[in-house]
Amino acid sequence: MKIIAFYLPQFHRVLENDHWWGKGYTEWIAVKNAEKFYDAHYQPHIPLNQNYYNLLNKETMKWQSELMKKYNIYGMCFYHYYFQNGKKILEKPAENLLEWKEIDMPFCFSWANESWARTWSKLTEKNSWNVLKENNDCKEGDGILLRQDYGEEEEWCAHFNYLLPFFNDNRYIKVDNKPIFIIHKPDLIVCFPKMKEIWNRLAKENGFKGIYFIASNSNRIGYDFYIQQEPNYSYGGRREFVFSYDKLCEKVIRNALQVDNNYFLCGFTGYDDTPRHGKYGKIVEGSNPDIFYKLMRNLFYIGESRGNAFTFVNAWNEWGEGMYLEPDERYGYGYLEALKKALEDYKNINEEGKKYLKKVNSVVYKDNDETNLIKKDKYYVRLFNKWLVLKECKKNLVTYFVDKEYTNIAIYGLGITGKHLITELNNSVIKIMYGIDRSGNCLKESFPIYTLEDILPNVDAIIVSVTYDFDNIFELLKDKFNGVIISLEEIIDYVEKKE
Repeated sequence: MKIIAFYLPQFHRVLENDHWWGKGYTEWIAVKNAEKFYDAHYQPHIPLNQNYYNLLNKETMKWQSELMKKYNIYGMCFYHYYFQNGKKILEKPAENLLEWKEIDMPFCFSWANESWARTWSKLTEKNSWNVLKENNDCKEGDGILLRQDYGEEEEWCAHFNYLLPFFNDNRYIKVDNKPIFIIHKPDLIVCFPKMKEIWNRLAKENGFKGIYFIASNSNRIGYDFYIQQEPNYSYGGRREFVFSYDKLCEKVIRNALQVDNNYFLCGFTGYDDTPRHGKYGKIVEGSNPDIFYKLMRNLFYIGESRGNAFTFVNAWNEWGEGMYLEPDERYGYGYLEALKKALEDYKNINEEGKKYLKKVNSVVYKDNDETNLIKKDKYYVRLFNKWLVLKECKKNLVTYFVDKEYTNIAIYGLGITGKHLITELNNSVIKIMYGIDRSGNCLKESFPIYTLEDILPNVDAIIVSVTYDFDNIFELLKDKFNGVIISLEEIIDYVEKKE
């Protein structure tokens, strides 16, 4: 079992943060200014010996690498920030590590693939909106600081080429010669199947077997593996301002026993994001090294029963969320020592542990058909909600086809979703040349209907309405059709973002 800790690279100055949050801003500013919201509230969190380090300092990263080795942490998972048109931020620590070959810090990336918005309420109160408007850093009213947009093949290739030197580094963590790459918000990348195909091709051209894509807190089809990233996975949409760490850890264990075999597990040291969000934040109260030890020991046992190579920890240095392994003034090296002891106890499994493993192995992890149907239904509820909002805003999907100059199209899947799409495109400039459905000629429409056994005539694009299973359908269609294959969800996403 190898431990990978999530790693935040925001402990150094960048021009953007100077501009948005005030000159000299780093994560430490929020940490130092944290407030108590009740007598027992543990704030502010202070690093041991007030070590408010700068990640651009080589000695800092050397110290971190030596500390992780001492406490048997295998590697770091850096958050990777890559936005519309290739805009990067907080990239220097990883880029420096690439140059500092002598620092023994195995690493991988988790792409934090969402727009940056002005939502840090505690900080917003002290900054002027006028500065942002005058400099066109965000559209008036939407609070967007850095916009995320995935683009198309040209943008995907550019992103891959930026990452390639990291993938080529001997320290980059791989599975079966595939560089690990976590997607933090998988449900936001509706173009993922096509991007994945391009990245896997490029990876193979560069000597890898592909990319080992991991989806965080999502059951979206098409990923190599998944991760139950805590505490968000188990905390869910709770509205409590304060929640018990002990109780949440119990829920983490229950969820770890229930998720599929293709999930990496993840523990967490605590959580309190009030330094960032003030009174709108969330607090997980009562965290301490003793409970953390029990959590991690149990997760190691469960991971062992599934043959998992890695267990993740959130986090190495999320000080602004009260979630860190690094030593602090309250517990010293307590969390690191607890983690090391949990790993050692797992490796030297006693009789109690063997009984626990036997119990864990008796659990059936496979989803039953009913559970899969619930997941599928929830997915389509979200999709139809987005589509309905577009209609309420007087936006039509025809916009996408006009912008892309796709006039003659085919539709794969003529069930409920496909019929709604047909209705949307009726009486427009878009012509549906044919449909594709396993029921074939049993269906009656105003256009021909084929199955995948037939030869598919040429059209500008095939639109897949069965979006829940798009990844698998895409693989089937690309061998039959050498043109554009796109998910209905991607079209909805495009029109939603269009001004």
